[in-house]
Amino acid sequence: MTELALEMENIGGALPVVKGGLRAQGIRMAKWDEGFTDALLRLLLLGANPMDAEVLADSRLRELYYAILQGEAGIFARQAFGAGNAIARSIAHVSSHLDAPISIDEMAARAGMSRAVFHRKFKQVTTMAPIQFVKSMRLNNAAMKIAGGMTVNEAAIGVGYVSPSQFSREFKRMYGQSPRRWSDDHHVAIGSA
Repeated sequence: MTELALEMENIGGALPVVKGGLRAQGIRMAKWDEGFTDALLRLLLLGANPMDAEVLADSRLRELYYAILQGEAGIFARQAFGAGNAIARSIAHVSSHLDAPISIDEMAARAGMSRAVFHRKFKQVTTMAPIQFVKSMRLNNAAMKIAGGMTVNEAAIGVGYVSPSQFSREFKRMYGQSPRRWSDDHHVAIGSA
């Protein structure tokens, strides 16, 4: 259903605004419409013939998903399976695996999107390119670890950097000073507070 919801968004089927401008959360009840009933019946009829089921099941299931997404429950289903949640799932995975190598292809696959679509949607949701976002997450996490008393090298390794010089360069670019200097300044500030 995620793949189909994303495909619909890419074709231009943007989610309509929910009354009051807020996106409603949670499960909703919806009426069975004719499109859903038709699609469900066509899927169930496949059970009578094993060959039909083998050949047509995937397309009939896709038809059923499409009927759901087009019906009364479609807004809520598309919210649940749409790009924003796919990006959020991808970010959550990255966040819990900061010490592991992360590729854009892997993030896109986790979100159920092509690399190009993922990049575009990710930037719409976060205002940053995926690589910039991951780098920012890693550096922020390292800064917190350093503030907690971890050494600069331990913090760099703990967030997936294998090159201390690369970590220092990127940290300085983001924070305006070297990680060691930042650590010294930060510890002095904590000590005098």
